[in-house]
Amino acid sequence: MSAPRPILPRPPVVVVVLGVVGLLLILGPVLALGVRVPWSRVGEVLADPDTAQLLTVSFASAAWATVITVGLGVPLAVWLRHLRRGGRLVRLLVLLPLAMPPVVGGLALTAAVGRRGVTAPLLDALGLQFAFAFPGVVLAHVFIALPFVVVTVDAAARQLDPEVGASAAGVGMSPGEILRKIQLPALLPAIATGAGLAFARSLGEFGTTLTFAGSMPGVTRTMPLGIYLERETDPGRAYVLGAVLIIAAVLVLGLAALPAALARTPEPRARRLGELDLERLRTLTAPVAGGQPVLAGGTAFPANRITAVVGPNGSGKSTLMGRVAGRLAGGDVDVDTRGVVLLTQRPGLPPTATVAGAVTMVTRDARRTTELLDAAGLTPLRDIAVPALSGGQAAQVALLRALAARPSVLILDEPLAAVDVASADRWRRLLASAAQDRTTLLVTHDPLEVATLSEHLVVLAGGEITAAGPTADLLTRPPDDFVATLAGIVRIVGIVTAEEVDTVTILGQELEVTGTSAAPREQSLRVGDTAVATFAPEATTLRLPTTDPHRESARNVWTGVVESVSATTSGAATIVHVTVGGHRMSIPVTRRSVLELGLAPGTTIECVTKAVAINVYPQHRRIRGE
Repeated sequence: MSAPRPILPRPPVVVVVLGVVGLLLILGPVLALGVRVPWSRVGEVLADPDTAQLLTVSFASAAWATVITVGLGVPLAVWLRHLRRGGRLVRLLVLLPLAMPPVVGGLALTAAVGRRGVTAPLLDALGLQFAFAFPGVVLAHVFIALPFVVVTVDAAARQLDPEVGASAAGVGMSPGEILRKIQLPALLPAIATGAGLAFARSLGEFGTTLTFAGSMPGVTRTMPLGIYLERETDPGRAYVLGAVLIIAAVLVLGLAALPAALARTPEPRARRLGELDLERLRTLTAPVAGGQPVLAGGTAFPANRITAVVGPNGSGKSTLMGRVAGRLAGGDVDVDTRGVVLLTQRPGLPPTATVAGAVTMVTRDARRTTELLDAAGLTPLRDIAVPALSGGQAAQVALLRALAARPSVLILDEPLAAVDVASADRWRRLLASAAQDRTTLLVTHDPLEVATLSEHLVVLAGGEITAAGPTADLLTRPPDDFVATLAGIVRIVGIVTAEEVDTVTILGQELEVTGTSAAPREQSLRVGDTAVATFAPEATTLRLPTTDPHRESARNVWTGVVESVSATTSGAATIVHVTVGGHRMSIPVTRRSVLELGLAPGTTIECVTKAVAINVYPQHRRIRGE
């Protein structure tokens, strides 16, 4: 059974027609030339000494030009990828030789390195001569062919995931190692293609070479120059030489395209992984000197603890972590970034490496790599190419790779999002058991991770840290609605309107709430103060509206409208989302209650909550904790 292939939508007919016309415009003249070639004279022309001279000069100059263009073009393309300012301008300048008329290109080279060019005194002192010499042919070809290498490699370089290089730098690889072990292997197909284009373009170069290097037989006369001269005296010979040149160019382009054509992206498949040895893996990945404290935005992230970093999407969590890791400039950050490793949702594994190779880039020790893979239960993936990994497998390998660097500060930006439940649970147990080994910053939206892993909590909103402190304290007294939702409780902010013996009443967004005071003695609530009321959704019951004022003793009876009804993930309860005043509450009820009350979107309902189930305390002030 053949592998499934994606079904792509058909292009419009006009696109197909115009595409065929464009292809015929390219192939038509070439096929016509093939018809005019006197093929019976091929042997005669190739055996001619003059042809041998043309071929020698052409192929020798093209080979030298290709070597030089690759040697200059690849570094230029790699540099362009890292050029922040002026990158677009430099790319336009690189294309300039392609836009210039060939004759003008020859004149420009003459002005620069000709016998009377601006660099002539220096070239004479060094004994170098380019004009009307073979080196001039090579230089003319380099000038014209260099853009082909730069454009091809630059396009491929911009397709590389930036996380790959950033991750490699984070785990301790030097720029040279990243270039040799990651970037160049990934760019090899593009380099081969660029080299082929440069060679083919060199074989066909005419105008710049003629203007700058001249047409000296056996020295600077290339195949295109010879063809130009022969077309006036022997057109048949010119056609044969043209056919030879085209065949050579096609062969070169075909060879250059082979690496890309033969490359195959393996399909990820399921593999049974081993068990994770917590204590052994903890020992193998523990930093030598323990964790280091982090100070960012004026807030302390305690050393040798797990700090959960939470906030709504767009609140600046990833930006803050990038600054702590040294990937982003700006911000008030105090930490030695040499010991910081950041792992994001994108694994950032080298695309041309195997799993063992990717880890060994960090450990620099194949034996230690084997121990790490075995302790993590990832030995079955050892010889698997990175592109053949599933999302969950790649995430686990990336986490092991990050730990292999023994970081003193480990930043995890939701790296387990693609991992299955069982595997994610094993890695969480490792993080929990190794919490005191290093400083861990955990960016997450998972309430379970916040509650079970972190001892410290940092809350962001609008790009700023708005609260920081012990996790238990902030989950009990949420500083904002996002944390309240994370903690699974209802939070209402209002102004104190009444203070009785054992209760406090606040008014917030057209909703009056009465609860018991949870304020510390030094912060007693008074009328006019801003306060926050919190309670568990389970403390609220739903009923249909009634006019009986003595039906219950609850102090809080709020009328609301059902927004929607949904089942929980486990299916054990049904969640009724109710809008009460300006607030949205999610109340769990049984399925039977949903049926008996006829709950559906738009149903008017009463929410009943006893005052003893509601805690009222002063509005949260930003906490900066150690």
